Amino acid sequence: MKKLLLSATLLLSVATFAQKDELKVLKKIYAKETISDKDLQEYKTASDALQSLATEESDKVYAKFYKTMYPTIVLASKGAKATMQDQMNLYKPEFIKEYGEVINETLDFEKKSGKKIYTDELIQEKGDFKKELSAIAMNLNNTSKFKEASALFYSLYTFDPKEEGKSLKNACILAVQAEDYKLAQKLYEEYAASDYLNNGITFYAINKANGSEEEFNSRADRTQYISLGSHEKPKDVKNSTKKADVLKLLALIYSQNSELEKAKSTYSEARILAPNDEELKKGEFQIYYNSGYAMLADEDKIVNEINSSRDNPKKYDELVKKRKDMFLKALPDFEKAYSIDSSNVNLKNILKMSYEITGQPEKAKAIN
Repeated sequence: MKKLLLSATLLLSVATFAQKDELKVLKKIYAKETISDKDLQEYKTASDALQSLATEESDKVYAKFYKTMYPTIVLASKGAKATMQDQMNLYKPEFIKEYGEVINETLDFEKKSGKKIYTDELIQEKGDFKKELSAIAMNLNNTSKFKEASALFYSLYTFDPKEEGKSLKNACILAVQAEDYKLAQKLYEEYAASDYLNNGITFYAINKANGSEEEFNSRADRTQYISLGSHEKPKDVKNSTKKADVLKLLALIYSQNSELEKAKSTYSEARILAPNDEELKKGEFQIYYNSGYAMLADEDKIVNEINSSRDNPKKYDELVKKRKDMFLKALPDFEKAYSIDSSNVNLKNILKMSYEITGQPEKAKAIN
């Protein structure tokens, strides 16, 4: 047993030394300005080996870091020969998300451990990359390439979800401008559930030069401008105060995409947040009215069939029942619309007719 324990200890020691060797190789190559083909191969070999050897938290963090950074090493190895496509590979949504995650995880670990190996470099790199992505997205927007701009703003959000919630908002707006309503639905659903909208804060201050209220990316940015004397009267606004407006847009998008049940529930949620919003009231009324009316699409056809079947009692009765069932199905939507706005003349007429056809004369009489 002692020999077995000794062997296990020896193996663990060998693995630990191996990990340190791999880390040294990776750190050395990562720090180089010029990457040779040999460096690239050594980096890949060391990174692959470290994935299976890493056991300590520190080693696991840096194993993931070096693995994720491999595409940047590949690009660096090409130097001046790198093509535009080589560079654009770093802007693929999957890589941008992984890149952001590994930067934040590494920064968090180094803050916790107190050992700043890459902290300063990564903070700078993170800021530069965000500025670069934002500039490209803005340029696409300015040239009316709204769908492409939306995709980049969304990537900017996935790169840094904690600080780039506004980029998700931009992605939503641009998807609508691109008239890609399926994409807009997906993005607005994510935006409605996001921490940025539900718990975030937007920072404002007045520009002394022109008196306009301006928005800042962070409290620190605003504090800096106020300290410089260019701005005054800071104001914090909870983003959740805008949630009803976001849900209103999402409900309209659901309607556009013929997802009426989702539109109904979204309007209901929005009206709880803003019960006095007249636009929301009109929107919810319209969705229920339209939904009920859509269920009566075959009404004229059935009436014509009824009129031509008076000599066939069996068929006549079947058609009358079919018409009644159709109105019974539409009735809850008309009743809901009536509870929202009882003054609409068209609705009152169709609701009264629905009650009469479904055998509810007393309810029909109550509609004035």
